[in-house]
Amino acid sequence: MKSTNQKPRHSHCLKFLLGFSILLFLGGLAPGRSASGSKLSVKPDSPALDEDGRSQHPRSLICLPKDVQPGEVVSYRSKGTQNITVENKLVEMKARCRNGKLVDAQRREIRFFHPSCWGNPPPDYLEIRQREDKEVAELKKRYRVIVLGCNPMIQ
Repeated sequence: MKSTNQKPRHSHCLKFLLGFSILLFLGGLAPGRSASGSKLSVKPDSPALDEDGRSQHPRSLICLPKDVQPGEVVSYRSKGTQNITVENKLVEMKARCRNGKLVDAQRREIRFFHPSCWGNPPPDYLEIRQREDKEVAELKKRYRVIVLGCNPMIQ
């Protein structure tokens, strides 16, 4: 006959998982530290590091402007292939954070441009496009510019 106060067999697994979770939460196995707790040595200008030499994942997203999200699409691809996101583009450019600014591998500051996107264009859309093209051209004189894409489903 079974006793009603018997613990389930899997309780030891739950205790282990809880203990391991607490250990991780308290930083016992924090990234950038060895098992002994000492800080790992890292190259200070590595693309996977921020200004303070701390690991950042994904890279360079610390310096992203507040109005730009890592998952925003820069370039839409045909069905079946993955769109190019801000994060993908920054990795491709070997972007990093330097002195609080986002820069490419040649240390040229990166700026983002949000073009006007609409499904049914306004009557003055040609003037708007010309103005935006001029603005992008001016930005490109001083910065590396990433122009965010418009969703082709609404155009």
